[in-house]
Amino acid sequence: MMEVPSTSWRATPWSPAEARAEAPLAARWRARPGLVRHGFTHFELELTVFTATVAGEGPSDGLWWPIERLGEQALPTVMKKLVEHALKPG
Repeated sequence: MMEVPSTSWRATPWSPAEARAEAPLAARWRARPGLVRHGFTHFELELTVFTATVAGEGPSDGLWWPIERLGEQALPTVMKKLVEHALKPG
């Protein structure tokens, strides 16, 4: 299954500076208001979503997929929630 770029999951929240340092490319990353919450059988996950607008190609590592074609990919439910949150207006 596919996933969006992210930090590793840990019990201690990432600071915004730590999260930006893990970003897949240099850009003006901004935290989206609110959190994405997802429950697993043995823990609850809360995620802050950072977005940026960039021009050109993505980094050479990984698979970068056009937003308008994301429906073609098998995304886990938590990743679908992240994408939905990231694409909300505002």
